[in-house]
Amino acid sequence: MKSDQTEDFNIVMENVQYFPPQQYYGTIVLFMIKGTAQVRYEGQEDELKENDILFINRNSRYSIRGNEENILISLSISSHFFALHYKNYFHSYFQSFSKELDKGREKVTQQLRHLLSEMIIEKYRDEDGSALVIQSSVYQIMLMMTRFFKKEMPMWEGAEANDERIARIIQLIEQHYSEPLTLSEVAENEFLSVSYLSRYFKQMAGIGFLNYLNQVRLKHSIDDLLYTTDNLYEIAHNNGFSTAKNYSAIFKSVYHMTPSQYRKQHQQANLIREKEEEVQEETRSVMESPAVLIRLAKYLDESADQNFVYDKAPVEELEIRLEKESDEKLGHEKHLVFIGELKELLNENVKKQVLTANQQLGIHYIGIRKLLEGITLLPEVDTDEMISTSPVYANSDLAIQFLKEQHIPLFIRVDYKEIKQDELSFFDRFDRFIQHSLLVFGRSFVGQWRVLFQGPNQKSVSADELKKMYLKLRQLLKNRVSDIAVGYYVSYDEKKDIISQDQHWIFDEAEKIEFISYDADQNDLIDFDKISDKDFIKSQDYIVDKTARLKQFLRKHQLNKPLYLNNWNTLTGNTRYTNGTFFRGALILRTVLALSKEVESLGFWINNELHEKSSGSRNILIDGLELFHFFDGKRPVYYAVMFKERLRGKVIARGDSFLMTENEEGYQIILYNEKRFNPQYSTDELFVQSRKKELHFSLKGLEKGDYQIRTFRFDSENGGLYKNWGKLNSQYGIDKEIIDYIVQTSRPAIELTDESIEGDWSFYSLLNINAIHFIEMRKVI
Repeated sequence: MKSDQTEDFNIVMENVQYFPPQQYYGTIVLFMIKGTAQVRYEGQEDELKENDILFINRNSRYSIRGNEENILISLSISSHFFALHYKNYFHSYFQSFSKELDKGREKVTQQLRHLLSEMIIEKYRDEDGSALVIQSSVYQIMLMMTRFFKKEMPMWEGAEANDERIARIIQLIEQHYSEPLTLSEVAENEFLSVSYLSRYFKQMAGIGFLNYLNQVRLKHSIDDLLYTTDNLYEIAHNNGFSTAKNYSAIFKSVYHMTPSQYRKQHQQANLIREKEEEVQEETRSVMESPAVLIRLAKYLDESADQNFVYDKAPVEELEIRLEKESDEKLGHEKHLVFIGELKELLNENVKKQVLTANQQLGIHYIGIRKLLEGITLLPEVDTDEMISTSPVYANSDLAIQFLKEQHIPLFIRVDYKEIKQDELSFFDRFDRFIQHSLLVFGRSFVGQWRVLFQGPNQKSVSADELKKMYLKLRQLLKNRVSDIAVGYYVSYDEKKDIISQDQHWIFDEAEKIEFISYDADQNDLIDFDKISDKDFIKSQDYIVDKTARLKQFLRKHQLNKPLYLNNWNTLTGNTRYTNGTFFRGALILRTVLALSKEVESLGFWINNELHEKSSGSRNILIDGLELFHFFDGKRPVYYAVMFKERLRGKVIARGDSFLMTENEEGYQIILYNEKRFNPQYSTDELFVQSRKKELHFSLKGLEKGDYQIRTFRFDSENGGLYKNWGKLNSQYGIDKEIIDYIVQTSRPAIELTDESIEGDWSFYSLLNINAIHFIEMRKVI
């Protein structure tokens, strides 16, 4: 069961029916691969079943009683060997039972099973290189223990216990605590003065030497109290205390009861069973059957494709006590999706994307430009017919009919230059288009449309001219259908808190402006050639801050109107190259969450192809928020908005990296690891890895019951389109089979588990850079 105390490590596979109470000066890892066993350790008892893993911490008294068919793997690692490679070993202990691990550690335990099975198989193969494999596995197991299972000893809180001398002294105390050990003896061994060692120990360990020594002695005395019939004098003497009276006083100061009271409260059944076990003989036998080794092979296969990584991501502890009385509600912005010209809706692929996005995200408006200037409306034909039968509106009618069937109104952008080319012709044709639409599609549907007037980029037009054009356009629309909302685009300088002089007329005509449109692109603020991250961090809240400043500015001028943020963007970089590596899901999500209560509408593009064609540029790929890439691949903004729209109910907890809601079905938690930096750094794998974060999320006050837990993971590896695109690309091009595979596999990962919750629940989430994890806890009724 255990190795000699002088061995560095040892691993065995046994059938254990009875193993009497013993102590081992080191750490033991037990892995049950068949059958069951009762393991008693550290004053408690657990049942090990198939696949369970249990850690026995150093110097802990333990015993095992198993059934006849069990097969148990035991790995013993000496304290000396462990401490040689991990200086904090004596200041730590390991969370004991795999069953008690919080959700999110499943792959960790699976990898442990893999390594332990591999060690046994290699041990019995005894081939060339087997010893190296075993040695490597031991190091990996120790690394996993310190990374995923380590807990700081309570007495060492705040200590900087990584000093070799302190580790050596702690080891001495652990080995000789039962002897009359003194500070002067230790000082002499370390060639230090007593006063210096006293100060040094307290400074490094955060606790005095004698206090620490007494805590170690108390810990070991518990076993004697619970598992022997020794009197208090014997227990005190066996554990290094000078007298029974001194032992009792120190014990009471820590446990708030006398040793006798503690024994009476905890012993009883333990002592009876321990006595029964002491008269039994040890019953265990080493297993070497080939059939058993074949059984172990399944643990190798289970984790063969996991590509397990020992992440160094820092663990952030979050303890959330739910606010049941919270009345905070989620914001619900409307989604305005631009497609360029209206005729694009005749494209079956575009129609399919609109249908998909409307179903999962909700589309509230379809935005179009160049209604009259483009080629959607067919050329008019001169005719002497009383009622023209020329199909001027044939294409537009098909497109608008599709929108009406989906209950999606039009958002028409009208540019000043579009009117100015031929003012009389424009207003005449626009008026006839509205009349025709009212006749064909009805006043109720057309009345839901929005029309935006946008002035020229250059300040080459007077305020009076812009005012005249806007009011004329508005009057035309209101004459036909009063419900149509007409808005104006403002160019707002948030640094100077001004709009240009040619726009000041809007203050006098506030009642005739029904919404305000604006843009916000933080990429305009950044010099992407800079190495420093300061500007990137400062830009974090640019879009939200600009929105707040604009609202305040408009209120100051009594222009309290709904805001439509039509064109906006998060950090992207300046090239397609960085866009393929810079995943930004959490950047988009956090911005959408922050804006959802501040704006009436957020603008997006349906896909890259239309956005590029509309702008006449091949670089627009990195300048907009498109829902789809080419070939129907969903871009990060699609999934970020999808998760936001999936949230329902009232907000019961919120923090810098999470939001939690409660609804009639249970709870929803959305986690995100938002990181802002120069996108050019995203090509550096080490840089990206160092920005990972692990959240240990503890929830207090959940409604008790059984839950189905649905977890979505969205990051560059799960749902990030470009990762698969890069892996499967070829200088000779790719065909439909490869494209379809990329699109189908570039989706967030999903996991499904069942949990029985008694009020509190904890889990781990390892979030890659700008990752989103979405957790739904559906209560089973």
